[in-house]
Formats: sequence, structure tokens, C-alpha cells
Amino acid sequence: MHTGLHGGAALFGTEPPGLAARLVGLRPHQHRSSPLEHPRELPFVVLAGGPGPGRSAVLDELRDCYRGHTPVALIDGAQRRSCGPPPQRPPASWSPVADALITAAEQLAEPVTGAGRIIFPRLATGLLAVAAGGWSDRDVMRVRREAERILLLNDSASRLAGPWVGRVVARLTASMPGTGPVVEPVIEATLEAFSEGVSPTRLRLRKGATWYRGHPDAGGSPRLGLTLLSDRFRAGGDSRTHAERHLVRALLADLGDAYARPLRGTRRIGRPLVLIDNVQEPPGRGLMEAVLHDRADGIADRTAFFAALRGPAHPALRGAVRRTLPEVARHSGWTPDTSPSSRALLVSLPPQSPGDGDGAGDRTPGDQTPA
Repeated sequence: MHTGLHGGAALFGTEPPGLAARLVGLRPHQHRSSPLEHPRELPFVVLAGGPGPGRSAVLDELRDCYRGHTPVALIDGAQRRSCGPPPQRPPASWSPVADALITAAEQLAEPVTGAGRIIFPRLATGLLAVAAGGWSDRDVMRVRREAERILLLNDSASRLAGPWVGRVVARLTASMPGTGPVVEPVIEATLEAFSEGVSPTRLRLRKGATWYRGHPDAGGSPRLGLTLLSDRFRAGGDSRTHAERHLVRALLADLGDAYARPLRGTRRIGRPLVLIDNVQEPPGRGLMEAVLHDRADGIADRTAFFAALRGPAHPALRGAVRRTLPEVARHSGWTPDTSPSSRALLVSLPPQSPGDGDGAGDRTPGDQTPA
């Protein structure tokens, strides 16, 4: 378990509950609820320290504590930064942040005790619009692979899910004109496919697709909202940053919907958990800043975040509430102000002594994070 890791009882305790149990709402390694310290808005926890404090090992243990009990994803910002776009995919339609989002959603979708798979219609619709910015009818096989991976985020594990994905992929590829831009035809085909049927899953797909009517400057039109999202993503710079933040918001809205409207026979306890290693790298920082800004703007979510930071501080966390590990053992003492960075709780980890954690160190850009 956690005997050789940082934090022992402070992070992983059950009686009294440690920081993880108080923020996730579940006792580690158990499918038993725990009282929430922050029932309305929770802090974005950043574990910080110098070389060798075993931050990665702490995230690995958090994943093992909760995997199978509540939705969990572990991503590595350093790995996502270095992997680059898939072969033949134009850089204008790919980014490390978007890649990290689909990787996180694939992990969060897995069934847990008492509940089935989560689907991600908002995220999938947005990712399809972004990916379409790099599609053409000259590379249909690549288009099929990319579209299928995104559409499988809506796989509810029903016997009809596989055939439905195949039909939608065929519709998307058939919608692409022989010449000229393909974004708008693909978006139109996506909205049509997601609007068909009356089953609970299909109704959630329809709701997810129409969510983009609230996109800035969309004027209540989901088609225009998705077109603007794709255009701004391809524009790069600050425009891409804003587009990525909407994709992060889509992921969190899908998670919130899964908890707000559980299907018959399901029971979800505990918050979903997203773990980000090397949060100082651009993909991790992009995810973190999107969450911090939305929470500061009053856009709530139900997801617990724990991140590992290489080093004692970061400019993006200038206003974070700072605590040492012993100080959060019973209560975090976290109270944010109006700034986005104050939504973070920066917990300093002391240096480990030789042999702590069975030699577990930290991930570097060359390491691989399990999907």
C-alpha cells in the first residue's frame, strides 16, 4: 500500500480520512464513502517538490487506490508534449492538450463498481470538429481511424455500440466533398448522427451535440459553435488556448452529466479523479489553467484533480494556497480568493530519504504512462 510513500496517513489515511478521501469522497482501496471536506468547490491539488521526492509514485498509488471504485485517469504532461501528432495528421488539427483529453477520457470511461461506462458526447463532438480541420478525402483510412477512436468515447458497451460507430464513421467520410473544406459537412453529419434515436444514450448524445450552441459568438447555433471551435483551434496561439479550454470544459461537463443523470441500476459514489504528472509541461499546464479559470469564473465541476509539479513553485500558481504535507492531514485550510491560481492547493513534499518508496522516482519525458 502506501507505507513507503510520501504522505502515508496525510494523503491516504482512512481513519481519520486523509486528503484524498476527503476530496474524492471515497476511502482508499474501498468502495465506502467518506465525508467531503469541500462539497461545493474543491481545490486543484498540486504536489510540489525538488528532485527525487517520489511525486510520480504518489500519483500511481492514488490511481491504484481508486481504480475500479470511481472513474480515474492518469496522464503525463511530459509524455504528451513529446509524442507529437500521429503520422500524416496536420499539426494544425492536433495538440498535446487535445491528445491528453482523449487519453484521459478513454480511462475515465471504464466501468466501476456499481456503474457502467461513462460516455463523452460533448468532448467527442468537439474533438471531431477539431480533427476534421485536418481531414480530406485523399486519406480516408486515416480519417476512419481518427473518427473511430473519438466516437468510441460514446461506447456505452451495449451490443449496438460497435455497429453504430461504424455507421457514423461511414456517414462522416461520405459527407466529405472531393475538393474544398470538409469541416462544415463533417459537423453537419455529426449533428445529424447524434440527433437520431430516442434511447437514453441517444438522448444524451443529442444533448451533448447541442451543448455547443452556447459557444462564444455561436448565437445559439451548435453548428456555428463547432465551426468556430475548429477554426479557432487551427488558428493557434491564444485562439487555440481558448478552444482547448472549451474542450476541457466539455470533458468535465460530460463527467458531471454522468453523475447528475445516472442510468437505471447504477450508483456512483465518490468523485471522478484526474491525475496529472509533470503538470509544469505545456499539456499539463493547459489542463490545469483551464480548470482553474473556469472555477474562478463560477463554472463548477465535480472532478478531483491531483497533479505533480517538478520544483517548488510555478508562475501559473502564484496565488495558490500553500501548505506542507502535515498541515493537510486533518483539514486543508483552503479558501480561495478571486484569482484563478488561488483555486489551487500547493502541497510541498519534503525530500525522501534513500530507500523511501522502494526506489520509486519520478517520470521523465521518456517514460510511458499506462492508458
